Amino acid sequence: MTSVTGKECCAADRRIPAFVTDNPVRRFLAPPTKLVSRFLSGGEVAVDLGCGPGFHTLEMARRVGPNGKVYAVDFDRGAIEKLSRKAKRLGCSNVEAHVSSAADVGFVLSSSVDFVLAGGLLCCMADHAGALGEIRRILKPGGSAYLSVTRTFVRRGRMGVDGEEWRRTLEGFRVVEKGSGLAGRWAVVALDGTAVEGGRAKR
Repeated sequence: MTSVTGKECCAADRRIPAFVTDNPVRRFLAPPTKLVSRFLSGGEVAVDLGCGPGFHTLEMARRVGPNGKVYAVDFDRGAIEKLSRKAKRLGCSNVEAHVSSAADVGFVLSSSVDFVLAGGLLCCMADHAGALGEIRRILKPGGSAYLSVTRTFVRRGRMGVDGEEWRRTLEGFRVVEKGSGLAGRWAVVALDGTAVEGGRAKR
């Protein structure tokens, strides 16, 4: 069953319209299967932080199957309500949706998650340290997370992530792989000290 629960937070955080984050053009250029299929398999537990209306969430739910679970988290109640309706329509009973800040996911047990997706999350919220702390808390040993941010050279306000902050962010994890381009920076990370094999955290 999909539930809409949790704590609304952070009016200053950035809301991105649903038509920007989930549309046919994006699905054609960057299909959600392309990212999700690398990290998840049946029976696993995943968290989609800053999920919006569920561009990646529903594919994550399909990948983990009925024996797995996906926590979908966004501070925008409207986005969560859209996601919940889509999940119900598609019969995705393994999605649990929460209206909450990514810096406050106490409903997820510590060391219980195989994969965290935080694509474009940090550059849309102010409490970077809080979100990163929660990612470290909920990841299992051997779990991994995908982080990405819009590329900026100068930090603009609390939401901007410049090169120096990105470097510090990655220092809190073991980097499995990383890359950057004109538009952004990304990394696949694991808990510090976790062994890695084949481009992802070793299970």
